[in-house]
Amino acid sequence: MGPPDCLLGSPISDKTGFVDVDKITMRHKKYTNIFAIGDCANSPNGKTAAAVAGQTGVIKANLFALLDGRPMPAQYNGYTSCPLVTGYGKLILAEFDYDGNPLETFPFDQGKERYTMYYMKKDILPEVYWNGLVRGLWPGVTPLRRALHLGLKK
Repeated sequence: MGPPDCLLGSPISDKTGFVDVDKITMRHKKYTNIFAIGDCANSPNGKTAAAVAGQTGVIKANLFALLDGRPMPAQYNGYTSCPLVTGYGKLILAEFDYDGNPLETFPFDQGKERYTMYYMKKDILPEVYWNGLVRGLWPGVTPLRRALHLGLKK
């Protein structure tokens, strides 16, 4: 995996060709009117749809604050998710932050194979992706994680 050809050698890219962003705000380090997301950003996280969803919420909040002349309030913690299919009808939902620490959404041990997680990936996540994330309506899993953990987890 590498950056798109249009970014190679661009003044907004780092030496590897990815857009050079602050990993917490997703804002360009030099050009303050540029934000980057997903596979084109040089943030050191897994390049997954779940990461893009988390970045989307952060960028949206920070962009509106920037336009209103306020400090940027949102911080991206490196959240990414990897649904690991371990067999037919079984899955481990691995979620973690920049440091590789577990950042589990559900209030149970997600390191255990579960058929419920398999069906969530198979039937629910495609709906969230196509009808939420792609349309800009899904700001990431953070609000859901807070609700399911009664506000005790970030």
